[in-house]
Amino acid sequence: MKKIKPKILRPGSRIAAISLSWGGPGTVPYRYETGKRQFEEEFDVTVVETPHALHKIKDMKILFLSPTVPFPLTDGGRIRVFNLLKQIAAKSRVTLLALETQPTDADGVVQLQQLGIQVHLVPNAPTLPPLSLGTLFTAFLKRQPITVARYALPAYRQKFRELVATEDFDLVHYEMFHTAQFRTDTDLPGVLSQQNVDSAIWQRLCGETTHPFYKFAYWTQQLAFQRYERVLSPKFDAVTCTSDIDAAVFQQHCAENSIEIIPNGVDVTHYQPDFTSEAPAHLIYIGSMDWYPNEDAVAFFADEVLPQIQEKVPDVQFSIVGGNPSALVERLAERKGVVVTGRVPEIKPYFAEATVFVVPLRIGSGTRLKILEALAMGKAIVSTTVGAEGLDLKDGEEIFIADEPIAFSEAVIRLLTDPSLRRRIGESGRARVEQDYDWRSIGERLYNLYTKIIVHPKSE
Repeated sequence: MKKIKPKILRPGSRIAAISLSWGGPGTVPYRYETGKRQFEEEFDVTVVETPHALHKIKDMKILFLSPTVPFPLTDGGRIRVFNLLKQIAAKSRVTLLALETQPTDADGVVQLQQLGIQVHLVPNAPTLPPLSLGTLFTAFLKRQPITVARYALPAYRQKFRELVATEDFDLVHYEMFHTAQFRTDTDLPGVLSQQNVDSAIWQRLCGETTHPFYKFAYWTQQLAFQRYERVLSPKFDAVTCTSDIDAAVFQQHCAENSIEIIPNGVDVTHYQPDFTSEAPAHLIYIGSMDWYPNEDAVAFFADEVLPQIQEKVPDVQFSIVGGNPSALVERLAERKGVVVTGRVPEIKPYFAEATVFVVPLRIGSGTRLKILEALAMGKAIVSTTVGAEGLDLKDGEEIFIADEPIAFSEAVIRLLTDPSLRRRIGESGRARVEQDYDWRSIGERLYNLYTKIIVHPKSE
């Protein structure tokens, strides 16, 4: 992207309008006419709309690549993608290309079409290949992480090429490295959206395990993703990350002005505080239970934290809410006070029942949508540092942070036994997400990024 030299605005100057939004107080952009008028009055200049730029902005056509259909809203990745699509589709023409991986995808297509999104599905049921010397060797030869290689599907590539050849798209949105591998198939402006830093996840997995084979396997995947971050990321016009921490990793490999923070958010109108269903001494964790960081989190909590809480609060209940529980997670239901629900149709009632929401994550990257949703529901939260990573929340005011089992259990006990503290923390958290994490303002940021890239693509 061209660097524009800063110029001093003098009274009577004429400048070209590129964006439909103008920065203003707080996080809500001014609408076009309001911002234009104030800008002209404040600086005594005239704003001139450039016809080509405004045509592109008003009639933006986006091709959005996703490895899955973002529905039902059962995990953080689907929730994020669905809400970004919802916001972008309100202002642009959006086409989604995704893999058909589960029976509920048909319902997802209906939901997306109701938002005005055109959906194309490629039939497939990708399964993560087991870690073995064979799969590691194959991934090594392809120079791809195994979790990316399973999406290198000829049918997906063919459909992508067909859409690019027959539709007049302005920009392609690539969701994670799973779809980034198709970047070389077109020279259209492209945005790479990263929900996590994958190499950091594998590095933490490598540090946690003591098994020699798994340590080696995780290390090879860490190196593979580091190569992707180094080689593939710079090929995009922009890379979006969910936090400053993640952005710092990609900033090492990409142009200075090509990294954008598009944080996770929450639908503050859907998630409202509701204490009528709150159960006494009820702890809840929510997440996909076939994702190892979540398995590790609930096992750590059940083994090392929950017994200490039960000494002070004997009737405490710990509910593990999330689909596809592994055998390890299912065995936890045999413990006193532990409930494993499996997949549930709606998670809001479980948030409402929670006395305290716990996030005992030890492995992860990105930011946790589950925390934002719990905050929006007015719930007091105890999290590890990793669990709250990337969220600028005040410890002791909007959330409690604790990493060691004793400190974690003490924070939970304190909240369980002090209703006024619990309510105060919940109210502060709710106010924070209303201010900084509303999907509407986050969608506006992504839309403005698209606008900037379309008007001035990297190729210029």
